[in-house]
Amino acid sequence: MNLKEFFDYKNQFVEDILTSESIVKLINENVSVEDAESLMYTQVFPLEYIPDTVEDAKTYVCVDVDVIGSSDPSRKTFLSPVIYVWVMTHRSLMRLPDGGVRVDKLCAEICDKMNGSRKYGLGELNLYAAKRFAPMTDYNGRVLSFYTRDFSRVYDGTKPIPSNRKVGV
Repeated sequence: MNLKEFFDYKNQFVEDILTSESIVKLINENVSVEDAESLMYTQVFPLEYIPDTVEDAKTYVCVDVDVIGSSDPSRKTFLSPVIYVWVMTHRSLMRLPDGGVRVDKLCAEICDKMNGSRKYGLGELNLYAAKRFAPMTDYNGRVLSFYTRDFSRVYDGTKPIPSNRKVGV
């Protein structure tokens, strides 16, 4: 795994959620999936973001990635990327017109789209946790944690093998 994959994971995740009509409508009912890119850096952020001041009631989705190494030195071949998704909305937008809670519905839609995806790491992306949080006054939300596994290093056949190392034994 290279650090550039941080960007790849976040960008892929944001692209995946912004191509879903149901997710886009839950973020902002006035935006279609064709115009979903307009939500970038206004309501959807590829980083952990809490607005300082909010003048209008909105729904926000933020995505970030941590990479956790193995605590077992014998398993240093793999790393465990964890993708965090913060979903938060103003209390005035919580109740959906057809019933239910916007944050819960949005988290469920994101989980349906992402849980089990094979676009991240080795194998499938797995939901690990969905915890409540209250980022600021009048806002409530959840943070979703997804994990996967990826190689610690990408093989580079151009690197020379030290002369003191036995090869092929």
